[in-house]
Amino acid sequence: MYYFIVNPGSQTGNAKTLWNELEQNLKKKKIEYKVYFTEGKNDAQYFASHICSEHPEMKRIIVAGGDGTVNEAINGLTDYNSFILGIIPMGSSNDLARGLGIPRNPGEVIERTLLPKKFIRVDHGLVISEDGSIVRKFAVSSGMGYDADICKKALHSRLKKFLNKIGLGKLVYYLIGLHLVFSCKRSPAVVIIDGKRKMKFDSLIFAANMNTRYEGGGMPMSPSADPCDGKITVCLVHDISRLTHLRLMPSVIKGNHVKHKNIDQITAKTIEIKTDIPMTIHTDGEIAGESNHVTFSCLPEKVRMII
Repeated sequence: MYYFIVNPGSQTGNAKTLWNELEQNLKKKKIEYKVYFTEGKNDAQYFASHICSEHPEMKRIIVAGGDGTVNEAINGLTDYNSFILGIIPMGSSNDLARGLGIPRNPGEVIERTLLPKKFIRVDHGLVISEDGSIVRKFAVSSGMGYDADICKKALHSRLKKFLNKIGLGKLVYYLIGLHLVFSCKRSPAVVIIDGKRKMKFDSLIFAANMNTRYEGGGMPMSPSADPCDGKITVCLVHDISRLTHLRLMPSVIKGNHVKHKNIDQITAKTIEIKTDIPMTIHTDGEIAGESNHVTFSCLPEKVRMII
């Protein structure tokens, strides 16, 4: 049995048209399925939780939407041995699909989903704030600071909606990023790796804790990140001037930013970060809140996925 969780508002409404086309394919092949359409925040999480609790048998759960929709869904998933997860990328970024090598053509993906030839077991991360106000899973990345500030601005950007309509949605991340170079908050910070190694910075700009290589619409923030290694790879950017930050931005496109002496890339099971001031936290581009003490980790459970 297939259970589809569909966000018809993805790609500024284009996902609804894409879904209608895909549904015709399902009917033509006489596939047994049930579909749930999201209408608001956390609907995908509720549907995923409902499917897992009400249908304990082995099932296939397919999420059709962007990275934010997938993020909601994974936060509702339980009993990882009772389902196989598939995604049909219909967002503006689709970084999870990109990181797992899943085609971004919905028509091609539906064929692979209905007649799967390959499955992999994929890691998922978890971010928890010290005060318990933030507890969220993530599939792509969870960031603290500058990259989270970009996500926060992008979520409410009219420009993003316009760019999505002309197929340039990911460009908004670059434009907002340029603006925030000169206004984002920075803070002294202590970073603790796997509970042992301690690093201190006078000015932490951001920490991007990556499960896959890409975020922000295809930027290889952590080129060495492996979504199946049982760890996360953090990209720590610290103690550089705002002008240097600006000069380094183009190098992110090809992943060359990690060569800079004040950009550290570290792979670990847990990354604990303490800052002097609260900083914005995101999970897969969705804002989780603000905190000055959070721990990012890789969950021991893996999700079996269709690729």
